[in-house]
Amino acid sequence: MRYLLLLLFLILPGAVHAQAGDPADAGHPAPPVVAAVPATSVIRIDGVLDEGVWQTAPAVTEFTQIVPEEGAAATERTEVRFAFSADALYIGARMYDRSRPITRLGRRDGSMAASDWLTIILDTYHDHRTAFGFEINPSGLRRDQTRSDSGEDDSWDPVWEAATQIDEEGWTAEIRIPFSQLRFNPSAAQVWGIQIERQIARNREFAVFSFTPTTQPGGIPRFGHLEGLGELTTGKRLELLPYSVLRGESIDRGDNPFRDNREVGVSVGADAKYRVTSDLTLDVTVNPDFGQVEVDPAQVNLTAIETLFQEKRPFFVEGSEIFNFGAGGGNNVFYSRRIGRAPQILPPSQRRDVPEATRILGAAKLSGRTAGGWSIGMLNALTDREHALYMAVDDAELRTTAEPLSNYFVGRLRRDMRAGLSTVGGMLTMVHRDLDTDPLRASLRSAAYTGGIDFRHEWAERTWSLTGFLSGSHVQGSPEAILIAQRSPWRYFQRPDADHLDLDPTRTALAGLSTQGTLQYRRGRHWRYALLAGTTTPQYEVNDIGFQYRADRVDGQATVTYVEPRPGSLFRSWNVSAVARAERNYAFETVMNRFYGNLGFQTLNYWNANLLVGYTTAALDDRLTRGGPSSRRPAQVQVNGHFNSDSRRRVSTGGGFGYARNEAGGWGGGGGIGITVRPAPNWTFSTTPTLEWSHTVAQYRGARPDVTATHTYGARYLFASLEQTTLSMETRLDVTFTPDLSLQIYAQPYIASADFGAPAELRAPGVYDFLVYGRDIGEIEPVDGGTRVYPQGRDGDAAAFTVPHGDFTLRSLRGNAVLRWEYRPGSTIFVAWQQNRSGADASGQFDFSRDRAALFDAPPDDVFVVKVSYWINP
Repeated sequence: MRYLLLLLFLILPGAVHAQAGDPADAGHPAPPVVAAVPATSVIRIDGVLDEGVWQTAPAVTEFTQIVPEEGAAATERTEVRFAFSADALYIGARMYDRSRPITRLGRRDGSMAASDWLTIILDTYHDHRTAFGFEINPSGLRRDQTRSDSGEDDSWDPVWEAATQIDEEGWTAEIRIPFSQLRFNPSAAQVWGIQIERQIARNREFAVFSFTPTTQPGGIPRFGHLEGLGELTTGKRLELLPYSVLRGESIDRGDNPFRDNREVGVSVGADAKYRVTSDLTLDVTVNPDFGQVEVDPAQVNLTAIETLFQEKRPFFVEGSEIFNFGAGGGNNVFYSRRIGRAPQILPPSQRRDVPEATRILGAAKLSGRTAGGWSIGMLNALTDREHALYMAVDDAELRTTAEPLSNYFVGRLRRDMRAGLSTVGGMLTMVHRDLDTDPLRASLRSAAYTGGIDFRHEWAERTWSLTGFLSGSHVQGSPEAILIAQRSPWRYFQRPDADHLDLDPTRTALAGLSTQGTLQYRRGRHWRYALLAGTTTPQYEVNDIGFQYRADRVDGQATVTYVEPRPGSLFRSWNVSAVARAERNYAFETVMNRFYGNLGFQTLNYWNANLLVGYTTAALDDRLTRGGPSSRRPAQVQVNGHFNSDSRRRVSTGGGFGYARNEAGGWGGGGGIGITVRPAPNWTFSTTPTLEWSHTVAQYRGARPDVTATHTYGARYLFASLEQTTLSMETRLDVTFTPDLSLQIYAQPYIASADFGAPAELRAPGVYDFLVYGRDIGEIEPVDGGTRVYPQGRDGDAAAFTVPHGDFTLRSLRGNAVLRWEYRPGSTIFVAWQQNRSGADASGQFDFSRDRAALFDAPPDDVFVVKVSYWINP
């Protein structure tokens, strides 16, 4: 708490200074304005500006540099003009250049860092919060995305046209954006926010139409205005995208007697988009297929918390910004990968057939923004009841339900006020499951609800901001299912020394709260301050439709940052920050005090680097024993950093390293370095080998009830030292034949080894000290598959038990290749191939020569997919 008070002393003088007339509080200049004119004839999108409207429409010609010389006029002339017809917005642009434009050919939505480009960003709602971006480079490579204060979403793929030409004066671009692909409020006189950006790659120049100094808050609220559009209509309201999928599999099914190793199947489905109004859109998908999505990377996870994987399915990624809510402390109220997850109830036999994922029967999403300033997002998805087949001990064929019929609903409402400077919103999620068998009722919750409000308020010319949320959760189910929730890894109500927690096996519901608030202040050009406070009650539970790894926490954090955005003699920009964070549980026991400093900078030749140094004090650890008594978390120091070179070069590199060591002797370290090669304008190859080592003093191995273990509340909590080595190499190859035809290849070789030491037990609550069996306590003897432990010796009263060896060496090679052809606007053909090779042994030793060769010894599992879609706009 004293560190938070110290930060207040630093902030308050800045607040007084702002009230007294800080220059940052001065009024902003009026936004620049550009006018669109009606198109008097047909505009052919060919990149040649030969239509009469491009000679008469007013041009945007004044551009100001952000980099390298902030505030200076752009070094090359740019002319951008706007026209419109009854159904589309047209842009004609001339980018003069005294040198040959630098360009690259890549897949749609690919990186444009090493190329010249032009970007048009439209705040069509004029809400100062959300916008649509359209980007084009001299080769005709297109990017499009939705933008908001939380970032960019490249998954949005509207149907629009663009063409370019390179000539002796530079390059030109023509763009056609149908109004049916945009969202805007009905109005007789449309005024949209607009930003125009141009990058000249050879000198890393970035210039904009509406300029905001880097010392001031910028972004969508500081856009210029596009006027003259008049009253617009959305045009055709309905879009249909039917598709068919041919899937062939060649997979080693192992002990699965119900399926052939080689199978071929055909399926059909459809997506639809209907514009209910000019500002509300309904998206529907029926029997979706995501066979073209890149596979998840291989990982070894020995923690009690599942791995958080990125959402890559287009239907759930597109427009996901509206559903961002309640991410305090790492918990997410909505994690879309819960929809269509792998079945959760496995049959009691290894001879079984379980679907890899739950089938999504259909999903619908309504989103948009009303004329009154309300942003709306609603998503509903229905997943099928999945069955698993298995063979009983007597070889009888049986069937069980692996995942129930389930419905998922997410609703979001947000109101913008004060020209986007203030926002208040709400969120509601619901999950309902049809639990028709006793195993389902004993394992899964029948219903789960989350509701909450959030807000954001900026004032004093956006130098001050306050954000926060309050979320409540309620889950219900059988006593057995709620008992599982009480014992979950982010809660552990069964902890014997936690008087503030109550494990109740008769409960049929669990309800909790989570809240967080953040106060931020920008003082002048350099100083940034932030205070954060939050709490999550022990009963809070969102994992049915969200992602959770924390509960029973009270958090506080203070941050001070110094920023120098302007170039100097050594750096183009740099920043340094200091952070203090404290965490308590609801018994107000200290579970973490952490302090760290961070230095980041960009050199004059556009290399970027970052260095972090941190220290975590010793504290109580209420998670190490996974439901047992608290132990001690040893103090730890850490250092990590990363760097990357100028990405415009044909060959660029980047890498990072990390090292941490605690006072008990545990340590972990590793690093990786990547290289990206662009041998031709349409080829990109990258590879990033990463090597990590760690020595864990105490890796959890389980717990054994034992009435003689009175020193640890009637159970023995088992641990062992652990030596881990992990080597991976993510590799990508992108080849673009035309702006509409591209090939992407991804591969990840992965080797991981884990070597466990002798079994041990926690000596006593509140310590980080372990008694090794056979050395400090009891006796041991080797047995097949493990170690037989006699905790009090062979003649003692304590029951003996066996600890499995646990050692392993895992080898995996997985990847996919996707050929994408947009054979007509909005219509695509995907040809995808996925392969996975995996194998393991119990050696626990890392041997690169042996393991590298063994990667290819495992039989491959191959999946081939051909997906054809056809866009219809009736």
